Amino acid sequence: MWRGLGVLACACVGLSSIAMAQTATDRLPPPQPPTMWQPSGSQTLNAPDVPSVSRSITDRWPSSVAPAPAVGFTAGAWQIFPQVTAGAFYDDNVFATNSNRQSDWGYLVRPEIGARTQGSNYVFTTQGFVEDRQYTRFKSEDQVNGAVGAATVVQPDNDTQVVGRLRYVHGHEDRGTGESVFGTFDKPVAYDTLEAAGAFNKRYNRVWTSVGVAELWSHYQNPTIGGVPVDFGYRDGNVTWVNGRAGYVVAPLTSVFVEVAGNDRHWQVSAFDSDGYRVVGGVLLEPGQGARLIGEAYAGYMYQTYNGSTFQTVSTFTYGGLMQWLIAPQWTAVFVGRRDALESAGLTTTAPITSGVSLIESLVGARLDYAIQPNFIVGAGASYLVDEFVGAGRTDRILSPLVSVKYLPTRNITLGFDYRNVSFGSSGLGVLAYYRNVYLFSINAKF
Repeated sequence: MWRGLGVLACACVGLSSIAMAQTATDRLPPPQPPTMWQPSGSQTLNAPDVPSVSRSITDRWPSSVAPAPAVGFTAGAWQIFPQVTAGAFYDDNVFATNSNRQSDWGYLVRPEIGARTQGSNYVFTTQGFVEDRQYTRFKSEDQVNGAVGAATVVQPDNDTQVVGRLRYVHGHEDRGTGESVFGTFDKPVAYDTLEAAGAFNKRYNRVWTSVGVAELWSHYQNPTIGGVPVDFGYRDGNVTWVNGRAGYVVAPLTSVFVEVAGNDRHWQVSAFDSDGYRVVGGVLLEPGQGARLIGEAYAGYMYQTYNGSTFQTVSTFTYGGLMQWLIAPQWTAVFVGRRDALESAGLTTTAPITSGVSLIESLVGARLDYAIQPNFIVGAGASYLVDEFVGAGRTDRILSPLVSVKYLPTRNITLGFDYRNVSFGSSGLGVLAYYRNVYLFSINAKF
């Protein structure tokens, strides 16, 4: 729900963007492999991903530096891409607390595999991972996460595309993020999600259109505090999104567009149910020869109305998008943003939870990478997340800078160091601030 499962405001944008800008004389290119997300419970159906503080330790921001070429091997009609990541990390505030900070070392192992097959008018890709995370002292934090996803593009003719995606995730919510900020649970909260999405894209010379639908089903484990269960049923349910987008090619690889999207949310606790819509306009920049700035950005209006009497209607502006900019051969940058209407339990973890408050969540972030050498890359960035609990007199803020170093001794091996700080503050009465530093040393091998 909050910071993850309700964040489907961009659910079909990634699907729509496959019908990207073309020149008037061009037609849709042969289908390319759909963007495969790094599966994570905090992600939406939209691709590419946006940074979040509630993220698996091995997950990164989208890097503004092109990844090393996939290695892999061929098996019949399939290309197979296995890899494995291993790492050691140090967390100086494992439980995200204001006082009595507890630190710990841990390690992780994350095998992954992807596969792709394609014909004259289709591409099908699939990807999955399992991550085992173990702590040295605090065994309550040990966890196994995983995900598997598939995506396809079918092109019946030069001006038509049909797109589909499916993904299952099993994960754990980070301490001090999402609804976990309301209590120190005995163990991190586990959840399962299933996401499905599809879109139909069509071109008419300079005009292109896209219609899409997305569905998210979620189930949360009931956490405990001192062995006493807290009912998280209000987070179990489904979200449906439908959208329509129309664009016009104003220059090669460049379109302007308008989009109308609606959503319907149903949870086990009906007071949290809501429906709403957004109307936005934006620009879409397609990758292609000579393109130095790619991605999309949009802004407009959103409206969300809720069933529960403790919720307030949200009627405000919205924005979103992700841009990647090749500033110079060695310099690249990423800019991200989004603003969504969500829902939260608010201020209590008492069971059963039967009421909550509306939530407006806003995120902005940027990252810059510099290739000192082709195989030695340094990066830095920051994200700023604001959660406004509507009518509750409370606003939470999280500032999260990061630094990364990558060294590729061979095309198969990547050595990495990542540092991330999370600084949380709140205007809520009795809500304590905290800060947290996580250091990760990793090695990734592609086969």
